[in-house]
Amino acid sequence: MTRVIKRLRVLVPLLLVTVMIMSALYLFCSLQFHEVKPSRNIQCNHEAAGMKQQVVLWTMMRSGSRVTQEMLTVLPCSFLTEEPLRQYRQKGAEFAVQLLKDIFQCHFSRQPDYFSQWINGSFPNEQEVTLVMCTEFPWLCRDAGLTDAMCEASCLRLVRVAAIQLDMARTLLEDPTLTIRVVHLVRDPRALIASRHKLQSLYNGINFNVYQDDEINSRLICDRYIHDLDSARFLARHHPSRYTLLRYEDLALHPQKEVRRLYNFLNLPYTAQVANTVATRTLGIRKDEHGTIYPYSAYKNSSATVFGWQDQMGFSEVTRLQQECGAVLKAYGYRTFPTLHHYHDPHNTPLLPLPPLL
Repeated sequence: MTRVIKRLRVLVPLLLVTVMIMSALYLFCSLQFHEVKPSRNIQCNHEAAGMKQQVVLWTMMRSGSRVTQEMLTVLPCSFLTEEPLRQYRQKGAEFAVQLLKDIFQCHFSRQPDYFSQWINGSFPNEQEVTLVMCTEFPWLCRDAGLTDAMCEASCLRLVRVAAIQLDMARTLLEDPTLTIRVVHLVRDPRALIASRHKLQSLYNGINFNVYQDDEINSRLICDRYIHDLDSARFLARHHPSRYTLLRYEDLALHPQKEVRRLYNFLNLPYTAQVANTVATRTLGIRKDEHGTIYPYSAYKNSSATVFGWQDQMGFSEVTRLQQECGAVLKAYGYRTFPTLHHYHDPHNTPLLPLPPLL
């Protein structure tokens, strides 16, 4: 009997993982029969079910990355990794590249320290994994090999990177062992800075620093934007089929259009479930039991709030930021305001048509 119990302890986890893998693949195929005007016809065959898309969402904090990643990981066969480099910024580029490669190639077992942080850290990766699966089946979370298997079964492996400059994406795109596509998410730097200061102010009463000093320093933020702009131009010129630029404002104002474009770029089916998720995330607002809007919530009326930063940022601050980030604002199609009257004119929205990046 003891031997039987020991064998069951080994076989049951493997059986459950197999069921989860097969269920994900089944759901992925079944959803494709309910597409909403797909941009192309995708058959539910072995080729479609076996897609292994590697996608990195490269962005900066408070750029709308949470809602974007939720829209990109709607398909049940998605595997998400959030900001793996944030805790390891001091370890250098070589370590960062190798960690990203191991994640995309489902080699969590090769990164035991990171895997432990992924499951048990202060910033756990996926709530569905850490709060549901690991609570009900804690032994699943002790074996990195099982996570490797679940990752291998996914059709989309999405990694969000916010802490590292975009130039590292060049190394990943030039690696012959990877097939990564880059979604480069940007937001008006004036809006990003206003959002960071607003979020920090919510915690001032409890003396908690959401951001480090360099993360709320507008000059350093603009330097990051300028550095990433050079990399964006390089990627758009040398890897046009594997790099795409997404402005958060376009996503907020035209969510269905932009998400369709992204799914087409990633060769993923735009299903009814995706369309429903897009509508839910961009039209609704989720509040807690006290009626307070969660500051990290992805449930917002995006078109109504996208330019809300103008109500909290004075014109003198806007003028200073326009001087520091002028080249970036122009390159990404953001309007600059020469006068106070021009700034408060409701007809002068901050968003202009996106100019050619090259």
